[in-house]
Amino acid sequence: MVAIVGRPNVGKSSLLNVLTGRLISIVQDMPGVTRDRIEMPLFVGGKYVNLVDTGGYGFVDPDQLTEHIRHQIELAMNQAEVVMFIVDAEEGLTGADQEVATLLRRKGIKTLLVANKADNAKVDENLADFARLGLGMPIGVSARYNRNIDQILMAIQKNVDLTKAPSTIPEPELLVAIVGKRNAGKSTLVNAVAELYDGRGDRVIVSEVPGTTRDSVDVRFEKDGKTLTVIDTAGVRKKRHMVTDDIQFYSFHRAERSIRRADVVLMLIDGSEPVSEPDKKLARYIGEQYKPVIIVVNKWDQVLANARKQAVDKSAAVSTDLLMEEYGEYLDQELPHVNYAPVTFITAKDGRNVQVVLDLAQNLYKQATYRCGTGELNRVMKTILEERRPTSDVGRRARIFYVTQAEVAPPTIVVFMNNPDILSESYKRFMINRMRELLPYAEVPIKLYIRGREARKPEGTEELPDAEEAKPSRGGKKPPVRSKLPRRKKDAPKPAPRRDR
Repeated sequence: MVAIVGRPNVGKSSLLNVLTGRLISIVQDMPGVTRDRIEMPLFVGGKYVNLVDTGGYGFVDPDQLTEHIRHQIELAMNQAEVVMFIVDAEEGLTGADQEVATLLRRKGIKTLLVANKADNAKVDENLADFARLGLGMPIGVSARYNRNIDQILMAIQKNVDLTKAPSTIPEPELLVAIVGKRNAGKSTLVNAVAELYDGRGDRVIVSEVPGTTRDSVDVRFEKDGKTLTVIDTAGVRKKRHMVTDDIQFYSFHRAERSIRRADVVLMLIDGSEPVSEPDKKLARYIGEQYKPVIIVVNKWDQVLANARKQAVDKSAAVSTDLLMEEYGEYLDQELPHVNYAPVTFITAKDGRNVQVVLDLAQNLYKQATYRCGTGELNRVMKTILEERRPTSDVGRRARIFYVTQAEVAPPTIVVFMNNPDILSESYKRFMINRMRELLPYAEVPIKLYIRGREARKPEGTEELPDAEEAKPSRGGKKPPVRSKLPRRKKDAPKPAPRRDR
């Protein structure tokens, strides 16, 4: 591990972005933007090291998070083999720099002194003053102009023992993004996951202060021999708050990017509060991206406590199963864009049901990446036609010829018919709902395309019967594979409730 430390606003996040070649940390010309530890692999000398960005040392956070930020910095220092101490070549040596240097010398940590914002050779003449820190002459670099960045890589290669460093890093088999409004408990859930599988329960800052997390933080861990990555994201606010706040704007767009790159999304809902406008906005965006999603109702202990308190006042008992069912119906009404999503109830601060959530995420990923054969799809389509024939808004007869699958994640089904323009939207919705019930896609979104008859039918594909000659039948189709949690679709057959308490 190589940790980047320094006082606020010296360009630590800019250097992380330049070194890794990706826009990871939010860069803003104001102190205290970075709070959590941002970890990214860095390729050096044919091997990979873990590069860690940290918050500004000595920054007094207006949200009373100063001690949390300092704790994260010291964790990074203690775990690092080498620390890159960043100073500002333009501003020169400061008392805060001397304080950080004293701490590093006291801890006996191997340190690389790097003077950022050395945009040209003229600025290099002023770097000798930093030798007073007792850490040698600094490397003059410029993250803005990509100047002397190769010297940093050479210095890391020289000062880090790379013999045990990996030459390859396995790609995570599952990317899980955790999204939700502010203070829903996303960082608490990330820490619960990290504690369960990695033994590091303080991976990100957790605070009652809304908006604590700003960057999207990737946390890698091993589960059942597989590499998984959980992405903590900033809480989503109402749009009017982002217009006047650059940090909130960038945080929101990084959260959207995390949704797009994720295999499965965990949408955290604060069960102790009503579903909000940001919740609905997130659900709509997740639905538009066709991402498998789990509605994770957090703070369920508070919901139960409030229900029991009301029950005592009314001299009535509380049924947990009934409460879960009622809440699921409430979510059906409030979040119609993700009505296919399973619901689970957790208490993140106690780590309760955290493993259930990750097991369910793996199950959804299997559903989303399953590929159905053309024969199976056409048998299902035949059943759908027998149940209800297609209708047309323009009075013309709609005939469906055959069906095939074009892609997975999301499952993309292509239906070929005589004229795509005459198929009604209501029948398309009916087809998607029945496909979800009859195919192994019970709880994931399905992308449906309607194509004209000009495409050639695959060899061996039997043309589907005319819908007018159809008789109601399910055609002996086996039930779809479902997760352990019940589906929320009210008009579909429901298995016996098996809610996790």
